[in-house]
Amino acid sequence: MWGYPPRSPIPPPPPTGPDEETPPSVWLLIWTIYLAKLATLVLVIWASHSYETTALIAATTWPWLALAAALGLGPLLFHLRLRRVRAKREQLKRAEWMLTSTPDSPLPTQHQTRQR
Repeated sequence: MWGYPPRSPIPPPPPTGPDEETPPSVWLLIWTIYLAKLATLVLVIWASHSYETTALIAATTWPWLALAAALGLGPLLFHLRLRRVRAKREQLKRAEWMLTSTPDSPLPTQHQTRQR
């Protein structure tokens, strides 16, 4: 009894692995900070109407602006790639089933499909 540490009435949290997902609330916070920072910069540049202010903001926040550009381009590039892959998939499906190029044409009947 004397050699053991005292027990806590609350059990410890389960161990987490390295592949655990980040909670959505964290991403919400990150995107909120990103948008607030970007909106603040745009408003300051718009309100100042001077080249000096724009140059000062660009000089003092260029590392953050590079990060902001990377964060903004990531989803954009993903969606452009997704559209390209989906178009390619549709083209391959049409080539496999020997369909016409118009998407409004009806699907081939059982007699029109290829024989194996």
